[in-house]
Amino acid sequence: MTTTPRGIHRVLLTGAGGLIGRELLPALAAAGFEVFPASRAGGDLADPAVCRELLLRLQPDAVVHLAGGARGDRGALYRSNVLPTVHLLEETDGLVSAPYFVVFGSAAEYGALEGPIAEDAPLRPLTEYGRAKAAQTALAVAIAAERGLPLTVVRPFNVVAPGLPTSSALGNLRAQLMVSRTGGDEPRRVVCGRLDVVRDFVPIDAVVEAVLALLRSPAPGATINLCSGVGLDLESILRAMARRAGASLEIVVDEALARLPAAPSVIGDPTLMRDVLGVSPAVCADSLARILLP
Repeated sequence: MTTTPRGIHRVLLTGAGGLIGRELLPALAAAGFEVFPASRAGGDLADPAVCRELLLRLQPDAVVHLAGGARGDRGALYRSNVLPTVHLLEETDGLVSAPYFVVFGSAAEYGALEGPIAEDAPLRPLTEYGRAKAAQTALAVAIAAERGLPLTVVRPFNVVAPGLPTSSALGNLRAQLMVSRTGGDEPRRVVCGRLDVVRDFVPIDAVVEAVLALLRSPAPGATINLCSGVGLDLESILRAMARRAGASLEIVVDEALARLPAAPSVIGDPTLMRDVLGVSPAVCADSLARILLP
């Protein structure tokens, strides 16, 4: 039977150096948790021995598992996303008590479904990354059920944070906007693909708040979307960033980029996030621009 730790104090945070981990780590410490960050520098979590040593040494009350990767071929994505999750869950036998797991999946598991996308929607991932994350969360749920481990899966949609990498659409647009300063009143040149695609963007603060809520009041057995429920197109956010930077724009559409396949609209259903976690982010183009250009 699945049980939940009565009190969570010691938290193992994997992927502590990533986009979400960098913001979550200080927030956990400020909230009074004893946090043990783990990153690639501390060992390869695809190695079961590394996971076993980490868990036995730290004896965490909870594991917030962010570690993973979005690049590489199928094998690399499986190794970086699936294997660490499997090993962390399977190497809990020697612990004094079963930790509560919060495993981060991804909205990429859903693919191009019409929104709002609820947690019980079929998983139809379109990319190798989405397929790896779907395998990760399916195995996490199966292993947790088999071993009686308390587990919550969260699926973040498009997280917006100050350190958004240029590998993301918004991060790339921001970088171009800020490096293409020409001086005077000349417009800033941004080369891009389609800007009419609509996505569900969730501020990093809401993601952090959701994790804190789960650690204070766990929801074992649940899968919860981390999303805003608001659809915004990329152009509206780009123009909001330009206004914030006091710049005019020269938008140049790269036809090769514009031809890349992309779902026209991906929007999540935030009902569980609101009702279970008490988190309901208010999102608009200007609020996202303030995060991206603090």
